[in-house]
Amino acid sequence: MRSLNLKILILIFSQLLFLGSLNAKSAHEYAESTHAEIINIIKTEQQLFLSNPEEFTSIISNAFSPIVDFNVIARRVMGKHYKEASDVQRNRFSEAFRSSLLNTYSKTLVEFQNEKIIVLPPEKVSKRPDRAKVYIEIHTSTKKYKGTYSMYLDENADWKIINIYIAGIDLGRTFRSQFYSLMERNSSDIDLVIKKWETSL
Repeated sequence: MRSLNLKILILIFSQLLFLGSLNAKSAHEYAESTHAEIINIIKTEQQLFLSNPEEFTSIISNAFSPIVDFNVIARRVMGKHYKEASDVQRNRFSEAFRSSLLNTYSKTLVEFQNEKIIVLPPEKVSKRPDRAKVYIEIHTSTKKYKGTYSMYLDENADWKIINIYIAGIDLGRTFRSQFYSLMERNSSDIDLVIKKWETSL
């Protein structure tokens, strides 16, 4: 997760940076429409990262945040501990999770050169119009991986990412395992676990 899986995760997110600003009708069309734009962004923003990393992170965060439901993902990561947490703790963790992912994303984006994602045609029509599974192929310099990202339409009719699967690995479950491991090692002290997550930014 910290190496290859993380890089693949970041690549997927870069493919979808401007998802929320498009007017396509389906999740697949959103993904396909972003390809050329994202390639251009990766090339042009690399220099900004070198000259002004804080501004680069801010730009990426503003573009990336609208297409991911961090609250839903953070709630799933907390799992059974979500009910035990207070509203303040839930909000703190959601923000810590969001910040950690965006910071890592911004730093990793500049590493991409020739990697690409191919969005595959839908295998079948979803039984629920507010849910979609988008199947992809991730091409690196040495290998090809299959992946899926799960999306849903929120109350504003915007597509949001809520989970990603890469080569059979459930990345949402991976994050949850990390959270559970921290809880176990820190006597189920949610405040301490959140603090450790925050300090890892």
